[in-house]
Amino acid sequence: EEEEAPAPSAGAAAAEPAAGVRRYRSDKEGFSVDYPAAWRASQKPVKTHLEEVNLLSDTSKGTELGVSVDPVKIDTVTAFGTPLQVGKRVVALERSKDGVLSAKLIAVGQEDRDGVPYYTIEYASESTRGNRRFLAKVAIVRRRLFVLTAQAKTDSFAADEAALRAGLASFAVDP
Repeated sequence: EEEEAPAPSAGAAAAEPAAGVRRYRSDKEGFSVDYPAAWRASQKPVKTHLEEVNLLSDTSKGTELGVSVDPVKIDTVTAFGTPLQVGKRVVALERSKDGVLSAKLIAVGQEDRDGVPYYTIEYASESTRGNRRFLAKVAIVRRRLFVLTAQAKTDSFAADEAALRAGLASFAVDP
């Protein structure tokens, strides 16, 4: 089932998105992310998270932004470890997935926005289903784990990188 992205709410933390960009805003869980206006928002038919949305490119198959929200028992991402420790865990999890031949951590970072620490993780994965590049941004607020994952096939990553990084930069969780 596909849904149009909701209109920006008055509670959106950032300024209005630029021309050619839409904002997906969840008032239920309190987050927003900007994405290219030509992309479409899609909900999975089977609910596996408190909230999950996928923002899909129709022109570059396999290029997407996805946000998932899950309950956790810690109050901040820093309680889970350093950006490098979390990045290594993410890559180890990727390596454990069926069909994954290898996964490599490329970069990690940390930023604070409105008093909320965010970790960024960049990694690559080679699998029997193709090679992919991932950018992830993670925050924990209100005992909820918010994960934005931007991904593209390795061979189309360069063409899609600016849109993926813009989505990553725009991702914000209400404090």
